[in-house]
Amino acid sequence: MVSEIVEEQRCHDYEFRLTCRELDTHIAVLEAWYTSLENYYQNDTLTHANLIKTQNDSELDKVYIYSSPKHNGVFELTNHTFENYTNVNNSFEFDSRIESVNETVESVDMSVDFVNVTCSAVSFARSYASWRDGDKRRRMRSRDLSYNLRAPLSYRCTGVNHCNFRLAEDYPPSESWLPGVVYIKYACFDDSLSVHYCNREVQVADRGPESEGYIRTPGYPHFYVGDECRWKLRAHPEQRIRVTLLDVSLRSIGPFESNCTDYVAVHDSNGDSLLSSCDQVEMPLRLLSVTNTVEVLVEARSKGAFPKRGVLLHYKSLGCVTVSAPSNGYIVYKNEDVAHYVCDVNFVFIDTRQRARILWCYDDNRWNDTVPECIDGIRDCEFRLCGGCFPTLHCHSCQLARGFIKETTPQVVVANYSVPGVDKDTKLPHNEGNMIVDIVIPSLLIAALFIGNAFIVLIIYKYRKRKTDDLEDEFNTIPLSVNGNVHSAGNAV
Repeated sequence: MVSEIVEEQRCHDYEFRLTCRELDTHIAVLEAWYTSLENYYQNDTLTHANLIKTQNDSELDKVYIYSSPKHNGVFELTNHTFENYTNVNNSFEFDSRIESVNETVESVDMSVDFVNVTCSAVSFARSYASWRDGDKRRRMRSRDLSYNLRAPLSYRCTGVNHCNFRLAEDYPPSESWLPGVVYIKYACFDDSLSVHYCNREVQVADRGPESEGYIRTPGYPHFYVGDECRWKLRAHPEQRIRVTLLDVSLRSIGPFESNCTDYVAVHDSNGDSLLSSCDQVEMPLRLLSVTNTVEVLVEARSKGAFPKRGVLLHYKSLGCVTVSAPSNGYIVYKNEDVAHYVCDVNFVFIDTRQRARILWCYDDNRWNDTVPECIDGIRDCEFRLCGGCFPTLHCHSCQLARGFIKETTPQVVVANYSVPGVDKDTKLPHNEGNMIVDIVIPSLLIAALFIGNAFIVLIIYKYRKRKTDDLEDEFNTIPLSVNGNVHSAGNAV
């Protein structure tokens, strides 16, 4: 939705030319400041101790708390020390703590043009392609001693493709100001993709380009009509919605009026009112919902078309949606910033061959990585050790076919003598030795057990046969009659 964001700083007498590269894109003024040279250089004397941490710094700190360097599921509280670098020759301070997140992040043009100017202030112009990339790469300058020029600049440039702005001509009160610098920041959004019809329901995606967009009242920026416009924004149940009011130009409260005749209101689905006002916003006003549904209402009771710009707002879904745990894996912990996934025992992730993986949420709703499937770690280890073959009796043949090992002639040793024609220094290949240990020796042991059992059975048989013969001989020696009495075999004992 955002084609580019541009920042430019020049001397107070410079004529700015705000331009969007694509014809279908329109300007949305984000910031505009005037700072005298005296206050400008006074503000440049920030020390290392009072530098303000950016939002990206806090994200990285939270990730480091849950880091697992060995990817084994064991968390270590590592002490990460960073040196904050400030370029004193520049009007914005880059944060050297930023690390590369992912190759899929939008390409950013951070080019800066330094120009020699008569007011002895540093001038620059740069652009980037993401809503938050610029804020993540620099430390914000304090504007306590600056004048906010957003209202006169928005009056002239917001909602058009290009415009010119000169401070003395477009804001007459500045004629009495001392020499200084003017800083302007604006975004170019695709108006053809913005929602500019009333009474619409917008399904906000959980990530990607469809996770953000713009809404403007009909006729913006030339006029708005007396009507009631409602927009319902709905995101994923695990997410919230951030609504940023970029421009509010409605009929103000009259001298004999106590309430706003025309106003903009933002309501959460739980009944909370996030905003209800008709005042011009001096800075982009961010509203964060508690639930995943927000309703925006612009009610204009003025009759006909009123000669003010209307309302322009930006919306985006916040929060990273939980990624389902893989089969043979589970989620250990998840909050708004990080998620910890672990495979079951003896299982590893297929891409890293590690059991644990940590994801962290960046750019409001995107995970820095994915969660692949978990595979059997032991089987995978044996698979790779066998050169792409699962360990079987044919692993040696598979290794030979794939060229992982070479066929060698084994040495056969008998009574310390080598077989003729065989090199004495030739050793048994590792797999041939395994075959002897795994097959030949067990086979010999089994055969020896069979022979031993047969021998034992034969001895038992011989012993029992001999005992039977002895009993028969003893039985035959007992007389059948004594003194004329006949004795049976049962009375022989």
